Amino acid sequence: MSNNTEYIDASPSAAFLMESIRDFGYTIETAIADLIDNAISAEASKIDIFLLNDEDGEPMLYIDDDGFGMTADELLQAMRLCSKDRNLTRSKNDLGRFGMGLKTASLSQCRQLTVETRRNEESTSMTWDLDIVQTKNDWSVRKNFIENRTKGTRVIWKKIDRTNLTIDSPSTNAIIKNIRDHLGLVFHRYIDKNNLEKKSVEINFNGNPIDSFNPFNEKNFATIKHEPFEYSYQDSTIRIQSYILPHKTKVNLEEWEKYEGPGGYTKNQGFYVYREGRLIVNGTWFNLLKKTEYTKFCRVKIDISNEKDTDWKIDIKKSNASPPKEIREMLDNYLSKLEKQGVKVYTRKPISIFETSHLDVWKKMSKDSQAYYAINKNNPVIKKFINQSEENIELIKFIENTLPYEDIFRFMSDGKEVLVKWDDDENDSKKIIKNFIKDFKENNIDELIIIGLVQKFLQNSNIRLTREEIIELL
Repeated sequence: MSNNTEYIDASPSAAFLMESIRDFGYTIETAIADLIDNAISAEASKIDIFLLNDEDGEPMLYIDDDGFGMTADELLQAMRLCSKDRNLTRSKNDLGRFGMGLKTASLSQCRQLTVETRRNEESTSMTWDLDIVQTKNDWSVRKNFIENRTKGTRVIWKKIDRTNLTIDSPSTNAIIKNIRDHLGLVFHRYIDKNNLEKKSVEINFNGNPIDSFNPFNEKNFATIKHEPFEYSYQDSTIRIQSYILPHKTKVNLEEWEKYEGPGGYTKNQGFYVYREGRLIVNGTWFNLLKKTEYTKFCRVKIDISNEKDTDWKIDIKKSNASPPKEIREMLDNYLSKLEKQGVKVYTRKPISIFETSHLDVWKKMSKDSQAYYAINKNNPVIKKFINQSEENIELIKFIENTLPYEDIFRFMSDGKEVLVKWDDDENDSKKIIKNFIKDFKENNIDELIIIGLVQKFLQNSNIRLTREEIIELL
C-alpha cells in the first residue's frame, strides 16, 4: 500500500459559486438590514438610504454611512467571501459574524455591487459585477478610481433584478413601506434617542427619517411590564423580560392597529430575540407554546450577546435563531407562568403592578351553579356611598336585582357596542372627572389608585383620556 498522498485542486467555479450565493433567501428588507449592521459596526451615527434612477434610467439603491470607513486593504478583504473568522471574539457593537453579509445580501438583489469608502485620508472603490464574473470565471474584483469622499462608506446596488422597482409606482411604494417598517422594528433600540443602552443611530430613507417601532408598547400605562431577570448560560448572560399588551378596550383604534402588526396579534405573539440590541427573530414560541387567542397579547424580549451565535444557530441572514437545549428548558418553565397571565388579559380580568380587583364596580358571582353580577362593595366610591346611610345599602341591592341581563345580551348579540353615555361636550366630561378626582383626594385615596379608578370608569365610556391627561387633572 503506497504512503504517497496526492492533493488535487478542487477550487470552485467563480461563475457558478457567485450565482449560487444569490439564493440564500434574502428579501430586499433583510438585505438592507444586513448592510446597516455593517454601518453600525463601523460606529456610524447617520445612515442614508436612497432609491433613485441611475444615468441610464434604471433603478439603483445606495446606502451612505458616516462610520470610520476602510482602507484599500480592508475594502479588498471585505469584498472577499468569508472575510472574517466567525469564531473571533467581537466587540459589543459588532453586528456582523460570517464576513459574508456585504456580498450575499447585496448580490441577492443586484448583479453589480460597488463600495466606495474613505479612511486615513484615502478614498477607495471596488466593484463586483456578476456579468463580468460570468465571462471571465475568476475572482477578479474591479478597482475604481474615484474622487475623495468626505467620510464613511457608500454601498451601491445597480442592475437590480430580484425586486421589481419602478420609481414612484404603487408597487414600489409598497416595497419602500415594507423596508421602512422592517428597519424601524429591527433597529428600534438603536433609532430610539431615549434608549440609553445603545448609541443613537439616525436612519433615513430618501431623506425621510425611519421611526423607531417598539413592539412592546411600553409607553401605554395598560401594558403589563414584568420585571426582567437574568439567566447565566455558560460564560454569558441572557436577559429576559415579558410584556402583556393592552386589551382592545384599553387602546384607541389607531394604537390597536399599530401594535397588532402584519398578521395581527395572534401571529406576532411570542419571543423577540435581540442580539446586541438588534432584533434577530420575532413572533415565535420556538414550538414551546401554541399560538392561541388566549396568549395573543404576550410578547417576550430576550437579549443575547454576539458570543453565542453557534449555540443559538444564528443564520447568515441574521433573521432566524433557535435556542440551545438548556435555554429551551428554562424558557418552557418561564412560559408556564406567563401563559396564565396572558389568559387573564384576554378575558379582561385585571392584573397590573398593583391589585385592582377592588376598583371594579361590578364583580362576577356564583351561587347554586348560577352566575350573576353584584356591585363591588369594596370599591372606594361604592364604600363611601354605602357608609353614608342604610338607605343607600337598599339602593345598591335594588340596582343589583334590576340589572337588565337579557336586554344587554340581545343588544350585544346585534353587534352593538355598549358605552356609558357621558355629556358630548369634552370640557363638561373633564369637569365630571375632575369632580370625581376631587372627591377621591378628599378621602385620602392614593393617586395611583385614583388613576386606576378613573381608567376603569372610562373603559366602557365614549371618553378617551390618556394616563398623562388623567395625571394633569390630578
